[in-house]
Amino acid sequence: MTAVCITTGARLHFGPLSVTAPSGGRFGGVGIMIASPRTVLTAKPAAVDSIVGDKSATVRVAEFLRRIREASTSESSVPCEISVDETIPSHCGFGSGTQLGLAVARAVSLVENESHASLATLAHRVQRGLRSAIGLYGFEQGGFLVDGGRVESNQLGTLVSRLEFPADWRFVLVSPQRAIGLSGAEEQSAFARQSPMPAALTGDLCRTVLMDWIPSVLNADFAGCSDAMYRYGYAVGEFFSPTQGGVFAHPRMREWTALIRRRGISGVAQTSWGPTVAALCSSHVVAMQMALDFSQDAHWNDCLFEVVEPLNRGADVRTL
Repeated sequence: MTAVCITTGARLHFGPLSVTAPSGGRFGGVGIMIASPRTVLTAKPAAVDSIVGDKSATVRVAEFLRRIREASTSESSVPCEISVDETIPSHCGFGSGTQLGLAVARAVSLVENESHASLATLAHRVQRGLRSAIGLYGFEQGGFLVDGGRVESNQLGTLVSRLEFPADWRFVLVSPQRAIGLSGAEEQSAFARQSPMPAALTGDLCRTVLMDWIPSVLNADFAGCSDAMYRYGYAVGEFFSPTQGGVFAHPRMREWTALIRRRGISGVAQTSWGPTVAALCSSHVVAMQMALDFSQDAHWNDCLFEVVEPLNRGADVRTL
């Protein structure tokens, strides 16, 4: 293998189905892969391990590479030069760590001519997927994903549904500038403080997913998908409101959501711990007009607006 280039999208995660449940699957959740923002990196054999890219990216890649080397049982590891060309913003609700970690693990595996490494093996090497497996399956397959949770702590969440998301639909991503969501130790602490999710809420969320959300995606029912997305996201946000300070993690996102729902855009939900909020639009034209209108409104100049499309395939892996 001379070199390999890997491109991944980002993931939107609309919240877990279960938290600290006394039995059955834990965590789980619903999410979707999007084409942007994205991670792009190239790896090739070298004399010693080295990393090229901006400082924050190289620090994260170095940590993933350290974990991979420690997890390796092979004495024939091939040193790599890894160049990071694009990265997903950290702590904004896009699952940047999982996508970067899996990209590094897959690249190193291919440079070492190990083409058979499973998703579970790659995730184990970089220690990702400890709660949600949405980003893992998104890296491998893309699309609209439902994770049924995991029973044992050492297993990945079970992928119970993977669907093609209507390619003509778009998301407008909105985030307040200079604000970040919970991650790492803070995220673990937040889960530890959070009370168990009531079984009735888990039941309501499961019904929304099975009876409303999945059928609407299958049937390209935009109104039904929008309604299910909002109801699911709002219910999860309400559950976590004691931890994150409200249904939405940032007051500006709470204000923006209320405004666009009054204007007829009903499918709005926060991704992960935020602060990013995603609004579902029926077409590229509608999404671009919305993003343009708010970008030109001085009242919203403290926020970023981006139009993105769904990603219905896994990471793009190319040998060079």
